[in-house]
Amino acid sequence: MIQDLIERCADRIGLTPEQARTALAAALCLIEKHADAARVAELFAAVDGASDLAVEGSTMTQNKSGGLVASMMKNVGGAGGAAMSDAMAMGQKLTRQGITAADMQDILPVAMDFVQGVTGRDLLREVLVTVPGLGPLLTPED
Repeated sequence: MIQDLIERCADRIGLTPEQARTALAAALCLIEKHADAARVAELFAAVDGASDLAVEGSTMTQNKSGGLVASMMKNVGGAGGAAMSDAMAMGQKLTRQGITAADMQDILPVAMDFVQGVTGRDLLREVLVTVPGLGPLLTPED
């Protein structure tokens, strides 16, 4: 099932399938690390392969270096700062692979539609709002 989402993102965003896979892996890793564990478990149970893809994304948080600002945010920003720090560090690694912040923003509605189609509800939004400091930024009201 996760392969369907990868292909849909690649087609709609204009990424290669490998770039779409990498972008989704990174996003799922951040979600797994920072969102409410019960909500994440529900999402991963609903979308076959999501958990395995999150594990692939975890390699992007190893030996992370998001620069001075990301380091400061992690140290003084509490849980929200840690999520932002991880996102900034991962963003730099994604950029080196040709995946831009705009690509990540474009993937979000595709993923939300996909998850809603699978679950019948806006489960991805329900998960994202639980990410400290980032939830409101990722899930503006329509």
